[in-house]
Amino acid sequence: MTQDRGPKPVTIIVNTRSHTWETKEITYEQAVALAYPGQQPNEQDTYTVQYSRGRDGHGSGSLTAGHSVRVKEGMIFDVYRTSRS
Repeated sequence: MTQDRGPKPVTIIVNTRSHTWETKEITYEQAVALAYPGQQPNEQDTYTVQYSRGRDGHGSGSLTAGHSVRVKEGMIFDVYRTSRS
């Protein structure tokens, strides 16, 4: 009998830094948290999350709040913060 151990960890790149990711999807909020660790989003900040090297015909695109994308080894995320003044 084999045990299902869940998804195999993959390495993703967020703002040029490598991260080991252990679930099959990543959310917009998780990508922002990896890009800006320890910084709480506030009403003045907006974030743009773009990805490339994705899977299954979704090689590149954008993530918006409340959405997720399936990850794969070597997937790249660029997260930009813009502050309103």
